[in-house]
Amino acid sequence: MLKDEFQKEQWLKDSLDKDEVEIPKQLITYKKSRWQRFLQYLASPTKDPLEPICTSSVGYTSLKIVPIVAAVCITILQILLQ
Repeated sequence: MLKDEFQKEQWLKDSLDKDEVEIPKQLITYKKSRWQRFLQYLASPTKDPLEPICTSSVGYTSLKIVPIVAAVCITILQILLQ
């Protein structure tokens, strides 16, 4: 449907026909090996999941307090279960 619109408007068709895009031959013929793709995957940057927590002061203190509270709760639970 959209292609028909381009064919109806002569000035638009002429403008689109005038534009040329050159694709370098190196990009077409170059194919990476499986090993290179795997290494590129390993070397790609990742997003840090703890970044929003570490950037705020409340998040930073919670990262210090939560493990201590969890250890105390587990200790109390083990004492009560004996």
